[in-house]
Amino acid sequence: MGNQNQEDWQALFGRFGNAEEADAAAEDVRAAERILNAWPAPQPDAKLVAYINAQMAARQRRKRRLARLSHAMTAAAAVIIVAAIALLGHGPASKPTAPMSYASIIPTSVWESDDVNAEDAELMYFDSEIRRIEAQMEALESGDDDIGPAGDVEEIEMELMQIETEFWKG
Repeated sequence: MGNQNQEDWQALFGRFGNAEEADAAAEDVRAAERILNAWPAPQPDAKLVAYINAQMAARQRRKRRLARLSHAMTAAAAVIIVAAIALLGHGPASKPTAPMSYASIIPTSVWESDDVNAEDAELMYFDSEIRRIEAQMEALESGDDDIGPAGDVEEIEMELMQIETEFWKG
């Protein structure tokens, strides 16, 4: 053992006790090192080392195989998802629709007619109510006292609001 090492042991043990105890402890460490150098640890059997290496290699191969399988399954799932989105996302090809699709609610015969209001009873009712209210509003603005069944501006407004709510409830 080198001289520096012996001094280090003595300095270390000197912190914990007096100089005599530090020298005795350093000598004990030197004696233990001499014994360990005289009786080295036995080397493991070559068959045991080969067996341990084979087990470690087998575990590593198993991990790699599982990792490759996992990556392959992930890629296959991604391809399936993209294909499903591509196939199901667009749906069947449809014919282009007319820009006004709301007209299908009213029968075709009404649209072919020259007078749509005459063909549809609800439209005819709302049209007559709107005309009656317009006539009453004109009479009020002109100052006529004969404005029909509604005697007040508030009554006319109430009727107009009622007609509007009925129209949108449809």
